[in-house]
Amino acid sequence: MSSSTGGRRRAGSRRPSHVLLKVEAAVGIHRNRTTAVSVNRNGAPIEVSFLLKPPPQPSIVYVDSEDVNPFFSPLILCSVDDLLLLRVNIGSKNYHMSLKHDNDYYVYRAAAAAPALHRLESPPDPGFRGEDVGLLPRPDGHFTVAALMYIGRNDVYELQVYDSVTTTWTTRKVSVEPPQWDPLPERIPMYCDVLLRHHTSAVITIGGEGGTMAWVDLWRSILICDVLLPNPSLRGVPVPLPLTQMSLNDGLGVDLDFAGHSRGISFNRDKGCLMLVHVERNESPPFLAGTKILDGLEKIKVLDWEVTTWSNTKLSDSLEDWHQERSVQASNITVKADVIERARLPCRPRNLSICEPTLSPNGEDDVVYLVARENYVHPNAWFLAVDMKNQGTLKHVAPIGIQAHPIYHRICSLSRISKYTNPKKRLNSSATDLGN
Repeated sequence: MSSSTGGRRRAGSRRPSHVLLKVEAAVGIHRNRTTAVSVNRNGAPIEVSFLLKPPPQPSIVYVDSEDVNPFFSPLILCSVDDLLLLRVNIGSKNYHMSLKHDNDYYVYRAAAAAPALHRLESPPDPGFRGEDVGLLPRPDGHFTVAALMYIGRNDVYELQVYDSVTTTWTTRKVSVEPPQWDPLPERIPMYCDVLLRHHTSAVITIGGEGGTMAWVDLWRSILICDVLLPNPSLRGVPVPLPLTQMSLNDGLGVDLDFAGHSRGISFNRDKGCLMLVHVERNESPPFLAGTKILDGLEKIKVLDWEVTTWSNTKLSDSLEDWHQERSVQASNITVKADVIERARLPCRPRNLSICEPTLSPNGEDDVVYLVARENYVHPNAWFLAVDMKNQGTLKHVAPIGIQAHPIYHRICSLSRISKYTNPKKRLNSSATDLGN
């Protein structure tokens, strides 16, 4: 009972190296050593606190302010090192009436002595998606927020950058470097037309002197930008295409849903490489061409699933620079006999509907976190921690509870913020531990 995943420690131990944060924050008070206070646009106090638990248990961000809109949960947009970007809707308008200009944006900075909460000036486009925006910590203690916006062209985008030194946003057009680069084959299957242009589904921070950040379409391509340069531009890096989905239905392909449900990506700083993870589900009946995203998905049975990881150290425009690292089939994963009963899983792990693969930071312990459900749209969910070594071992299981399946975003975000919180704050563990 002493084995560990990336940031996992003994029950009651301090500060895991990373946590799995629920993307939707809870509205309420949870004051502790992580609490930071600021004021919203109306001058009313707002406080942010963390309930941190070792992964794969979910950790929760709490937001409290009298002006928080009860119709919209505050959302975690991204988290890098000791920083976290949060969007909070201020006001009382419901879903149909609320305006994107009602959003406040905050950067939380974790610190052992005094965590801080900074409200940003309203961005040029206050409604940008969490998948469009990223954070860049800077060595001088300042930070940059950057959003890359699609403006109707595949070769030119709009880059919106917030500088914490000047506390202002700047906007500029950025072009994809020539030669015009296209990661796609000559023919795209009819039902895979989402591949025809870049749809950002994740942002990763690489860092360096130029402030390198990457906007990732997990199905097709990466747009890399040095956001701190005076005249930044974009360069393209392809990702392995979803060839299985493209080949189904006699070559017509299938509708590709939000890429973050099937893939995840991170940057391994120690090795200086990109790491990509992909989940492939073997389902019956197979997904039909033209089927809408939620039609009849509760009837689809999962026969097996496979997790595959790749690495890329060159970040060039060649697919050949991606190298497969590990591949694990669920039916071959080592699982102790009592895991299903102890974790209260509804079926064998191989028959669970798996999504949202998340890589441990810097490849710690080769662990991949997964969201599991009885079927694709079932409300009950669990986090699984799978060690990818030696054909795979299911290391830990933790219940998420009732969690509606989001269509266009993930339910969790991996964060290192736990490394920077007060070390006296002890963490309790209740995850099902399947280690030796």
